[in-house]
Amino acid sequence: MQPEVRSLDLNRLRDLILEHQRRGEELPVRPAEKVFVDPEGRILLGPPSGKEQVLSEVPQGIFAGWDKRLARDREAAARKLPANTRFLVVDGVPGWLYTITDEFGRSYTMFLYFDGSLYQVKVVWPEVEGRYDPHRGHLFRDGRICLGPNGGLPTLEQAYAKSVLWANGFTVFERTGIFPFSL
Repeated sequence: MQPEVRSLDLNRLRDLILEHQRRGEELPVRPAEKVFVDPEGRILLGPPSGKEQVLSEVPQGIFAGWDKRLARDREAAARKLPANTRFLVVDGVPGWLYTITDEFGRSYTMFLYFDGSLYQVKVVWPEVEGRYDPHRGHLFRDGRICLGPNGGLPTLEQAYAKSVLWANGFTVFERTGIFPFSL
């Protein structure tokens, strides 16, 4: 048996959602402007007629606010990261690739990105992935620097700054077996 084909005005749906996003209305008050989804994944516009199954209201706000955060991060990266920094999207993850030279003259290339909760920094060069004890080198097995108790840090600037400190500490760690910037 073929599934029921319904007519949904996608242009009206788009216009409605974009208007609510412009107004900052996550859940519109007017019933005619509400959007619902039924348990089968069908989208319904306007107030429920009462005969529908249990419905879930669709929040109409901007998806994840990615554009605002990314614009803020681009500005911070332009001002505070090295001149060699490049914005890249790697496997769908936007971030900044940069190279620094530590106080000992050793170069490190790193990729700084937002993981959805915190900013992370992965060491691209030298190849360190999986080569060191995570606790002693403050480096996760996947090559990310352990920047804090939750792995990352709350701002792009903090993650960048701590990655520079880490690079200097890591050079000392490789030479002496002791990471100088941690208890």
